[in-house]
Amino acid sequence: MPDKLERQPEAVQPETWPVLEGRYKVGNKQSPIAICTMATVGMEFPMDKIAIAGKCVTENLGIEKIVKNTISNPNIRYMIICGKVPMGHFVDNAIVSLIDNGVDSEGRIIGANGGIPVVKNLTKEEVERFRKQVIPVAMPGETDIQKIMEKVEELFEKNPGPFEGAEIFSEKTESVQASHTERDYVADPKGYFTIQPNFHTREIIVEHHDINGKITKVIAGKNAEEIYHTIVRECLLSRFEHAAYLGRELFKAELAIKKNLEYEQDRDL
Repeated sequence: MPDKLERQPEAVQPETWPVLEGRYKVGNKQSPIAICTMATVGMEFPMDKIAIAGKCVTENLGIEKIVKNTISNPNIRYMIICGKVPMGHFVDNAIVSLIDNGVDSEGRIIGANGGIPVVKNLTKEEVERFRKQVIPVAMPGETDIQKIMEKVEELFEKNPGPFEGAEIFSEKTESVQASHTERDYVADPKGYFTIQPNFHTREIIVEHHDINGKITKVIAGKNAEEIYHTIVRECLLSRFEHAAYLGRELFKAELAIKKNLEYEQDRDL
């Protein structure tokens, strides 16, 4: 007897599905089943009867990605929600509430628990499509792969076929290819910094120089965060690109001390 999926008409799929990146594994794109493992990672499912399986730990941005990846594949009709519930984030409740109740005018998922069940990057049409297309199957706390696969087999046999409705294409957020050249550099009128880890005291030593090279202040600290905030508080920089550079170099210096690595400013570890 042929698989149930072979008896179903093949739905049109974007060549690039899934449309958003994330921590997931893609299997049979014609399958009606998606799995959200919430906070549990490393669950290895046989993917021949599963379209996509992955984690989600937030009831806002994480769910937005789930919705966009789901509605862009009309074959997906069931969503199994299993795994450990993230601490302080009620992902299972938010997904079920979204399907049952939708969202209010501010994008808040009606009836969802937690402090941030708000989906600001979904249109009304995307939410309604998700609600109509997907049936939630809540198994919160379940991490037994065999039990989850038993549910997969059951749902696979119940496959109602691709969702029939107009295709919805999510608006593309503008993507900019990152680049950098030496011509982008503009000197900060407040001066510059030299950074050196002290492996004996396990401190990061930062010297601030004025534009003429004179040292105006020396800051020592155990970690990048406290030094960075001290520099900001002391008003020692004025350009945001220098703030970004400083954060990167301080992190490298902190990592060098922790891992006993060679550190040279402006060089990779």
